[in-house]
Amino acid sequence: MKVTAKCHNYSGCIKAYRGEIIELEPGVPLVCPECSKPMTIATSAGSGLIKGGVLIGVLAALVGAAAYFGPSMREKKPEPDAGSITKPSETESASKAPVTEPATKPIAGESAPTKPVSPTKPVTAPDPATAPEAIVVPTKIDLNLGTAENKNVKTEVLDRVDAMPNISQSNKDRLTLSVERARRMGKVLTIPFGSGKTALVAEETQALKTQLDSTEIVKLRDDPTAVFVILGYADPKGDKAKNLTVSQARADSVLAAMRDKCGIVNVMHSVAMGGSTLLDAQNLEKNRIVEVWAVLP
Repeated sequence: MKVTAKCHNYSGCIKAYRGEIIELEPGVPLVCPECSKPMTIATSAGSGLIKGGVLIGVLAALVGAAAYFGPSMREKKPEPDAGSITKPSETESASKAPVTEPATKPIAGESAPTKPVSPTKPVTAPDPATAPEAIVVPTKIDLNLGTAENKNVKTEVLDRVDAMPNISQSNKDRLTLSVERARRMGKVLTIPFGSGKTALVAEETQALKTQLDSTEIVKLRDDPTAVFVILGYADPKGDKAKNLTVSQARADSVLAAMRDKCGIVNVMHSVAMGGSTLLDAQNLEKNRIVEVWAVLP
């Protein structure tokens, strides 16, 4: 009588996977002809046991199939790890980032930039309240001492010279003599200063040199008898003594720039005029200036 058996190698044998009943001749070893794995007898009891064994075999086959094919299925559809997840909003924002054109238009008063300005650093125009003003040059240099302005300045300079504490008497005498004997005297330049500022920067010195090289001023420079008197002013706010010190420092700064950077070889004197409303009694900051006057015998 033939023996019926089943293979349980569900992960490597198709007969076991299908739950097939394998018939063997009596005395033949219980080895699966498909995978050569040991088998078990399937018909030692009645038909009910056979049916039950078949059902159990089918269930076991399904479990084996899941164990066999499960790893390959997971390899085909790997779960993304936390580090590889990319948020849609981030990729969309990266691909749809607006293109910002570089700012290439120059700001008023500045040269055009040589490379684009980063959009993260917006360019702003200078604050008009703090931006330095240009050197003021008279339309025509008026050396007539008969005009009210020139006559008043001559008187003020003489008064200030007498009150100057940090000048030797011999220098006071020379300056007083130059102004008193002047037959012609007039304003040449007006240099504005910022609040508390007492020195010229390189750009301002270059602007001063440009003005001093103008044709009309060069004529005065070529006259060896011409003396340049540099008057420093401050706005009238604050301490009077401090304003006098600030105005002197401004006048000294312009004198040094004219001598060392602009090539002026004429005799020059700096005079502190202190706090003043000379230019504007309403906008007091307009009086932070230095005036350059030419005095000729």
